[in-house]
Amino acid sequence: MFRVVLPPNPRSVGVARWLITEWCAPWVAAAQLDEDVVESALLLASEVITNAVVHGDGMVQVDVGRVEGPSLRVEVSDDGGGMPLIGAQRTDAESGRGMAMVELLSSRWGTDLAVGPLGKTVWFEVSGS
Repeated sequence: MFRVVLPPNPRSVGVARWLITEWCAPWVAAAQLDEDVVESALLLASEVITNAVVHGDGMVQVDVGRVEGPSLRVEVSDDGGGMPLIGAQRTDAESGRGMAMVELLSSRWGTDLAVGPLGKTVWFEVSGS
């Protein structure tokens, strides 16, 4: 399991993407993790971390782990209490499609509410073949 705590700053998205890529690199090089799984996880992590930065409160914690062989699980936690929504979007909307992408590209996803310093965790899994 890999964990990083980042400030609620838009630059944290790029930092998290780089760290996740580096953490996954040995498994990709050993053909134990498909590069497509990592790319999908990076895309979805960008969306969920951006939501935490924009809509959450406080620091953003990102946890990444391998599950069931060629799959990844990403968890993004923040102090905010708001729940992510998948809603109908106008075709000309410039934002608001992130959770719809998580729904479409992940094998599973969900939200856990917690008591304590991290109020909410949005998680998803991306499965490989």
